[in-house]
Amino acid sequence: MAKRRTNEKKLKKQILSAVAAVIVLILAYFLEPWQYIGGESEPGEELQVHYIDVGQADSILVRVPTTDGMKNMLIDAGTAENYPASNITEYLSSLGITSLDYFVITHPHLDHIGAADEVINMFEVQTVIMPECEASSKAWENVLVAIDENDVEADILDKAGDTYTMGDASFKILGPIDPVNEKETNNYSIVMRLVYGDTAFMFTGDAETDSEEEILKNFSRSEFSSDVLKVGHHGSTTSTGEAFLSAVNPSIAVISCGEGNSYGHPHDEIIELLEKNGVEILRTDIEGDIILCSDKTKVYRPNSN
Repeated sequence: MAKRRTNEKKLKKQILSAVAAVIVLILAYFLEPWQYIGGESEPGEELQVHYIDVGQADSILVRVPTTDGMKNMLIDAGTAENYPASNITEYLSSLGITSLDYFVITHPHLDHIGAADEVINMFEVQTVIMPECEASSKAWENVLVAIDENDVEADILDKAGDTYTMGDASFKILGPIDPVNEKETNNYSIVMRLVYGDTAFMFTGDAETDSEEEILKNFSRSEFSSDVLKVGHHGSTTSTGEAFLSAVNPSIAVISCGEGNSYGHPHDEIIELLEKNGVEILRTDIEGDIILCSDKTKVYRPNSN
C-alpha cells in the first residue's frame, strides 16, 4: 500500500509539473522581461529573493542561477486568514518550479508552516532544514508525516554555525544558539545570512531579542552585515533590537505582515527605529509580493535595475 501511495504521489507531481510548464510558457509570452523572473530552463544572471505575500505569515523564495539552471530554496510556508496553502504552491508553480534544493522551516508556528506539508507533497524537496524542537500541533504533525512519506532528507539543527551552498551563493546558520529546549518557541527560529558576491540577505523568522543577543555574543560582527533584513516577527517590538539592527546595518528592511492584522504589526516603534537608521522599508501588507535581486554587486528591485 505504501508503494502504491508513493506512485500516486509521483504521478500527481508529474501532472502538476506539466501544468506548471504550460503556465510558464504563457507568462514568458505575455509578460515584460522584468516581470517574468526566470524559469528553470533559462535562468537570469541575478539571484532573486521573493517575499511572498501570505498575509500575517511568512514565506520567502530564494532562487540562485547556476550553470545547471536555477537552484531554489523556500524559507517557511505559512498560512493566514484568506491566504490558503495554494497561495504558496501556485506561486511556485507559476515560476516553473518543480523542485526545491532546500526547504528551511524556521520554527513550528502555523504562520510559518501552514502550507509546509502541501509543499513537500507537491514538489520534489531535496533537504528540509529545521530546528531541533518539539511541537504538538496538528500542522506540525502533518509536516513530519509529509517528510517521512516523501522520504525527504531532514537536517535537524542541534547547533548554529553550519554553512550550506547553492551555486555561487552560501548561507550560514546563526541561530538558534543551543540548547533550544529551554527557549520560547519564537526563539527556536532559524536565523541565517545568505551571501551572494558582495551582497547579503539576513533572514530571521520570528527570532526575538533574546535570540538576537545570544547570536551577537557567539559570532563576529562581520557575520551580520547585510544589504537586506527580513524584519523579525512581522515587525513586532519583541524583535529587531537596536544592537542587532546596528550589526546588520541594512539598507532595505522587508516586513511580512497582514493588512489590518489584530497584532498591530508592524509596531510603530520598529518603523521609527528603521527610519531613524535610514533604512528603506518594504511591506507585503502594502505592496503585496516583493522581489529583490542581486547581481553580486548590488541589490535592486527587478523593475528598477
